Amino acid sequence: MDTDMRQIDAFLQKCDEVMQSKFIIADTKISDLLKSIASSDLLYAFFREATKNFDYPAAQKKYMNYMPEGTAGKRKLLFPEDPEERLAFVFCLLVDFDNKRIDLSDFLSEYFYEDGSVYESFYAFCNQVIKPFKNAVKVMFRGWQAPRAESSASENFSDLVSREREKVFASRLSDRDKVDGMLILNALAAADRSQETIVAGLLGGYRCFVAKTRFQSESTRPLLDILADLEARL
Repeated sequence: MDTDMRQIDAFLQKCDEVMQSKFIIADTKISDLLKSIASSDLLYAFFREATKNFDYPAAQKKYMNYMPEGTAGKRKLLFPEDPEERLAFVFCLLVDFDNKRIDLSDFLSEYFYEDGSVYESFYAFCNQVIKPFKNAVKVMFRGWQAPRAESSASENFSDLVSREREKVFASRLSDRDKVDGMLILNALAAADRSQETIVAGLLGGYRCFVAKTRFQSESTRPLLDILADLEARL
């Protein structure tokens, strides 16, 4: 787990270095960011799976051709609504910058034109592309802090999900299985506890994950007991 955490921290640091860099060295910093993904078993496994069936050319046509009125022919970059597709889209975009299939300067001029200032364009790019990319990965692999609920039952549920997530992260499961488990647990952490049908659906997915991987911790059974209670009432 310590190694995984260090690798995730290294990725987050590389994102910060991109955002703090001057445009003139942005290409190098983006390359370093991608290397940090390749160096992390968890991140590599996640992006490999996220991009495996992702239709990047179709996404480019859909999200890179919007032209708002009154923008003097400048296009606006859009993003997929699905969080995993959004991560896959930005990852592929960064790979295109690194491989020089897309020139970063031309891209900034087209999508982040800020009165002709390269500095302002790069700043806007970092705020709209790199920062959300960093935060999304941080949420997925470093944990989501749920707001404290008023009821002890909700707090107990949040604690169970948080502990289970830590156990999955520290387990000897394959990287792909870890990613699958944490995706479900992150969704559970973010779910509105009052929306019992959604919570039950996510817990049902987690039950399938447990059956497939044979993963067990001291938090697993209490979570599945909550599912059984929901199934009895819904």
